[in-house]
Amino acid sequence: MVENGAKAMKKGKKRALPEISESEDVSRTRRPRRAAACTNFKEKSVRLDEKSATVDVKRQQTVDKELVALMLTTLEGGDIEPRPTRRLNDFVLFDSDGVSQPVEMLEINDIFVSGAILNSDVCFDKEKEKGVRCPSFGRVENWSISGYEDGSPLIWISTELADYDCRKPAARYKNVYDYFFEKARASVAVYKKLSKSSGGDPHTSLDELLAAVTRSMIGSKYFSSGAAIQDFVISQGEFIYNQLAGLDKTAKKHETSYAEIPVLVALRDESSIVDKALQMMENHLMGF
Repeated sequence: MVENGAKAMKKGKKRALPEISESEDVSRTRRPRRAAACTNFKEKSVRLDEKSATVDVKRQQTVDKELVALMLTTLEGGDIEPRPTRRLNDFVLFDSDGVSQPVEMLEINDIFVSGAILNSDVCFDKEKEKGVRCPSFGRVENWSISGYEDGSPLIWISTELADYDCRKPAARYKNVYDYFFEKARASVAVYKKLSKSSGGDPHTSLDELLAAVTRSMIGSKYFSSGAAIQDFVISQGEFIYNQLAGLDKTAKKHETSYAEIPVLVALRDESSIVDKALQMMENHLMGF
């Protein structure tokens, strides 16, 4: 997996972790590479009203500190982890005001997490598989996408303490998260079409690429038609280009540079043209 997503911006002094706003209504397993965790961190606890949780908190252990949740989800007799990885269920990402935010917003604001932390290995013990709920932890330092070779995207977020494989978002966060997941899915589909190691052809045309990616994404409940998928892929051309270009950092010398593949550059440029056209239309409608 390559960590080619957004890198956290340098922030000022840490603030106390926020609570998720109750009034807000927003309707697999490779470890990410990253620098070693900082050891001189400070933890701060926070309370989250049980009304805002989407699981039965009476049946699930809840702790205020991320470090405690990590310790409680360590497998007995397991190896010492230099950098813990965990699964994350029923999660919400939110800003310092408690408002749900897309993953990418961590490039701009401090983003925190609420969710159930589980060990990275699936457990058949139903009680242990519930995990440990941590109402508010973070800040989220960065995000990344893996699963390119497998053809199924995995979204990772990282704090100072651990890397989290985002599995199942909370019901009220699903619409926000699904949009980002489809962007990741489109990136993986483009990779599969262009990667020689996956049987792809980096010399394909833009029309052929769009048709192949559209076929691979048919069936998603997020899109109403193939045309909607194609429009979406074009609109996300720059995002897709940036993700694949980031793979060049860990590619072997003899491998093709994604940043230089003509069709990927064309997809990025097409996205830019669409963005400019929409901006001009918006300016015209607003009388600018």
